[in-house]
Amino acid sequence: MAEIEPRQPNTLGNTSLTLGILACIFVFSIGLCSGVAQQQGWLKHVGTLFFILGAIAAFIGALGALIGFGGLFGRNRSKATAIIGFILCVVSVLLFAAIVNAVK
Repeated sequence: MAEIEPRQPNTLGNTSLTLGILACIFVFSIGLCSGVAQQQGWLKHVGTLFFILGAIAAFIGALGALIGFGGLFGRNRSKATAIIGFILCVVSVLLFAAIVNAVK
């Protein structure tokens, strides 16, 4: 009878998942603040700061997407966290682009 090897942890997938969750939270929060600032008329005072912070969070999402893509390859590793992390990271980058387009 052949022994089944236990699955190894997917550190790239776990990292991508963590970065994806953080990037989505930060991009959404900054976008929410930008929307409120636009409605209240003080976006012109803090718009640059919000853009820089959102771009940093989107960049973290882009890095997480690359790391998640790398986590899809390899033997005997769970790929579920890499897939979810990759999707979350791509969502954070697209959310940043949509927010920037909406607040123009």
